[in-house]
Amino acid sequence: MAFTVQGFARKLRGLREQYGNTLSEVAERTGIDTQALQAMEAGTATPAGDEVLILADFFKCEFPWLIEDDATNPDENVTMLLRSEGGRLAASDRHAIAEFLHLCKSQALLEEMSGHRAIWEEFQFTPRGKFFKGHGIDCAKALREHHNLAPNAIIPDIFDWLRKSGLRVFRRALPSSTISGLFVRHPEAGRCVLINYNDDIYRQRFSAAHEAGHALLDADKRYNVSGVNDASSDEYIELRASTFASCFLMPPELLKKFGDADWWRQPDKVAEVAGRLFVSIPALLSALKRDKILDEQAVAMIKAARPRLPHKQEPELMGDYTAPQLERKKALISNGLHTTYVEKVLDAHRQSHISQAKAANMLLVEPGEIADIAALFGTSLHHG
Repeated sequence: MAFTVQGFARKLRGLREQYGNTLSEVAERTGIDTQALQAMEAGTATPAGDEVLILADFFKCEFPWLIEDDATNPDENVTMLLRSEGGRLAASDRHAIAEFLHLCKSQALLEEMSGHRAIWEEFQFTPRGKFFKGHGIDCAKALREHHNLAPNAIIPDIFDWLRKSGLRVFRRALPSSTISGLFVRHPEAGRCVLINYNDDIYRQRFSAAHEAGHALLDADKRYNVSGVNDASSDEYIELRASTFASCFLMPPELLKKFGDADWWRQPDKVAEVAGRLFVSIPALLSALKRDKILDEQAVAMIKAARPRLPHKQEPELMGDYTAPQLERKKALISNGLHTTYVEKVLDAHRQSHISQAKAANMLLVEPGEIADIAALFGTSLHHG
């Protein structure tokens, strides 16, 4: 396919505007002179090969697409998302979303290298009828059955279960936005879910299940972005996703394990059970109302008592860490990494499928940091 400076200029200018960066910001982050960038965007200068590589890495876009005029953009759904949601996203958050997609595509590449079937082909569900809440209930039940989970089983690590369901789930800090989560359907990476790591851990859990509902049920949607209030929206597809999340985390059979309606009217007990289920008190109260275990008056009474949750557990941080190790691992998780993904990257490196530099690129770090990351995530850089 042909390369023209005009085609490159159009794509470069579009990327910069899409990510909300000024020319000086791109220059500072890439080391490419502002005037050189301006000339590239004007179509009056031909970029050097290393400049194209640097810009492709900065914007986390596909190198062939950037240099070939007629190439199809595999990230078109993300481009549409960023354009439509630009008002809610600062430039830092847009780049965080691009890096999230980079992790998703890297995982897909690792699976291709290893010869494993793409995980996003595993669980499928086709809604029937026009009762949207029923879709959410049926899908949640089907997914539990898919994993041989008992109807009354507690799910401590929702992120792990959703990854086993064929979704690429990553958590990433979005410090400048009010977005709790998003879903993107990608032609190479499949169904990709991003959760805002800055949210409370129990909110992250519900957000993950809510976005999974969109990923599994909204077959015609290219992407979905959920704000802080969308989980309680009356819009049909949001109601369906929230119903799925509620029924997957707290099916009726699970709630019945904890007693009758009189027992549930004790605020301290509600807080205790919410902690055991790894959910927020509002999410639990909503599920109790859903199953007609509590009425509106009882829910209002419990909310007025303001019960407090016990200590909340972060599944990725359970273990024996020094204070510096704990802070370092928190920073890595907030950047999108998780144990399963790190192990896939390092295993590919151990098998000589990828270089150490490529592994570092997939982990969003420098090559010299990989050994420490391996230790923090309970694995090693080398065999043995």
